[in-house]
Amino acid sequence: METGERGKHWTVNEVRALIHIWSDKNIQQQLEGTVRNKRIFEQVAARLQKFGIDRDWKQCRTKYKNLKHEYKSIKNGQDSGSTSRSMKFFNELDAILGHGTMEQASKSDNEESERVNFFCYVCTCRKRHVI
Repeated sequence: METGERGKHWTVNEVRALIHIWSDKNIQQQLEGTVRNKRIFEQVAARLQKFGIDRDWKQCRTKYKNLKHEYKSIKNGQDSGSTSRSMKFFNELDAILGHGTMEQASKSDNEESERVNFFCYVCTCRKRHVI
């Protein structure tokens, strides 16, 4: 596996931070309204950078696309009754892509530690940070 900047594995907290930024209604509206989205992902990368998460716009876009694809595959399988497959962050993504709310996703998440940590990505203070 490549260990260079492009191949750097996303940590759980990095993915949580990305999803939190993605859940911003303004970001969602921009993403829905365009195919050329480099500038949007530059904004996302800049917001991640404020919390010490060093990802460029291409890495953010790739992770976004991969998460969205995996979510849709699982969601389509559930809708047709053909899969019992799941994924980490499904509830959070369902709140964004299924047009629910992030609060509903947190309430439906059975893993207490993940729900608490969802709001604090970098430190361990367990308080909600605005990215």
